[in-house]
Amino acid sequence: MNRPTSALLRGYRCECHTSRPANVDATTLLGSIDVETAPQAVRWIRVALRTLSPALNSEAYEEAWQWLSEDHHDALHALVQGEPVTLTLQQGPTAIQWTARPVQFLKLTTRQGINLPACTREYSDPARQRE
Repeated sequence: MNRPTSALLRGYRCECHTSRPANVDATTLLGSIDVETAPQAVRWIRVALRTLSPALNSEAYEEAWQWLSEDHHDALHALVQGEPVTLTLQQGPTAIQWTARPVQFLKLTTRQGINLPACTREYSDPARQRE
């Protein structure tokens, strides 16, 4: 007898927000991603930091490179242990914050190897969607 499989998948939700002191309650979501593994979550933050670091002031630049060279190991360990991680850099009046946290995603059904409704053929051709 087959055991039922869980409808939940483990993963990580990563986000990058900015905020300014003049508007304390308002944050702006700059980007987000859902990934399957802790290394993917840390990699997403590291790529963003490497991309942004040349534009940072000297203090934020030093903090970014400290995280890139050393502290990302602690972040990876925390995520694997089920703990969320946060990295915040201050660039002038703007705070830039990256977060990654463990989450559970609802498993969606696969579209491979099953009979799909006839209407799905209407939306599988990008050229037809423009009509």
